Amino acid sequence: MKRKQRTIVKEFTYTGIGLHTGKNVTINCKPLDANRGIRFKRVDLEDCPEVEAGIANVVSTQRCTTIGEDSWDINTIEHLMSALNALKIDNLLIEIDANEPPITDGSAKIFYDLIKEAGIEKQKEDKEVYRIEEPIYVKEGNQSLIVLPDNDLKISYTFVSNHPFLEDQFAEFIINEEIYYNEIASARTFGFSHEIEKLQQSGLALGGSLDNAILVGEDGPINELRFNNEFVRHKILDILGDIKLAPEFKGHIIGIRSGHRLNSLLSRKIKEILLK
Repeated sequence: MKRKQRTIVKEFTYTGIGLHTGKNVTINCKPLDANRGIRFKRVDLEDCPEVEAGIANVVSTQRCTTIGEDSWDINTIEHLMSALNALKIDNLLIEIDANEPPITDGSAKIFYDLIKEAGIEKQKEDKEVYRIEEPIYVKEGNQSLIVLPDNDLKISYTFVSNHPFLEDQFAEFIINEEIYYNEIASARTFGFSHEIEKLQQSGLALGGSLDNAILVGEDGPINELRFNNEFVRHKILDILGDIKLAPEFKGHIIGIRSGHRLNSLLSRKIKEILLK
């Protein structure tokens, strides 16, 4: 099936803290012509190199999704990509002056709002939306992701907790703009207190705070939650960001324990099968 490609009407700028660097970073998002894709441009580097947000350009999935080349990259793109997926933005230039977008409040809501405020423009050219004809499956250890044929984009996810004061969680949504905004967009990323010191010693999570992440301590979440199952909703948010790197499709994704690595493997496999 086909739909019209989409970009934004006017450019917008946002400045905020990077989750891992802890430094201020500014993104400037601009409309792009049809068939250009989602492109990130590192304006802080010599020659301002660009990379398309596609599964072929993923260089790491350690705790976030990172695209780029050998000498430079852009990490933690999944929250912005999730909002772009929900709003079906196909062509956009994202100028960025650091190696990660701002973390905002740890969710995708601010990005969603900024895109809506900028306006969405339908373009003349068509966008192919594929149908999943047969199950596509990836698995590693006790983590699994499968996408089944469906007339909608639907995600079912089981979050399995190893924490004594954090229960397992399940959620299932058919994805459209309204459901995404009301049920998924504001779900925040999360981290565990026992991991923070180790992460920061590795140069990660330097910008993390209670303003942009849920912190889970020995007795459970320290922040007040926005949803009683906010963890599983954020996992669904991440999946939507990561599959934006694959060709667009309709299908029912079922995930158990999966993270960015498995999301990336599924996206790669979807591309291989749909475009063969």
